[in-house]
Amino acid sequence: MFGRICPYCKERVKKKALICRYCHKELEPVEENLDGSLGLFAGFIGLAAGATAVFLYGYVKERRKWHQDDSSAYCLDESPDSN
Repeated sequence: MFGRICPYCKERVKKKALICRYCHKELEPVEENLDGSLGLFAGFIGLAAGATAVFLYGYVKERRKWHQDDSSAYCLDESPDSN
């Protein structure tokens, strides 16, 4: 991710370096692997989807609780003194 180790002098060089800046020996090119960045992206998408699902579940659960409450105490048409 941040670099690689030169197999000859054991110093850290850039990941895409073709020649070591310390021992000046030629290095083998690195093949691009997109699985790591794709996996990271998929992880963030999964985290966002999970958080959204939990939020929606809590919202629906709370809305059901609102409908189950007795709403007659909040009615404006009837006064408590009228019998």
